[in-house]
Amino acid sequence: MPNTVLYTSYMIRIVATKCHAEGLAVLLPCFWVYMHVGKCMLKLREDLGDSVKRPPAYDAWIDMYAGDEFERDVKDYIDMCDNAAKNADESTLKSMREHFMMSCKLEHMFWDQANDLMKWPDIVAESCEGDKDK
Repeated sequence: MPNTVLYTSYMIRIVATKCHAEGLAVLLPCFWVYMHVGKCMLKLREDLGDSVKRPPAYDAWIDMYAGDEFERDVKDYIDMCDNAAKNADESTLKSMREHFMMSCKLEHMFWDQANDLMKWPDIVAESCEGDKDK
């Protein structure tokens, strides 16, 4: 999926080339959103009860991301980001905010591509003028 490549490439670039604090900030939305979506899906599952059949893997996904253990992990990660921000200079703090916001946008695009059934564009290569004689 195109937005997945965009999002993961952005995160990898920041983590690989920027300071630790910026790396923490760029990854935070992923954890936080998965926890939120897990909790929303858990509520939906509870509301729907047995009226909807789901593959066991879906229930396992919901249980993991809506679970107390994952929530503790996310809160610990938020604490790590907060501590890094407290110790960061103004320039790093500004970059942390920018990376966090960009990841929020890319996270939205990641989920939205599934909703929109986004596909890779079909690209047909046209021959170059010089290739006509070959």
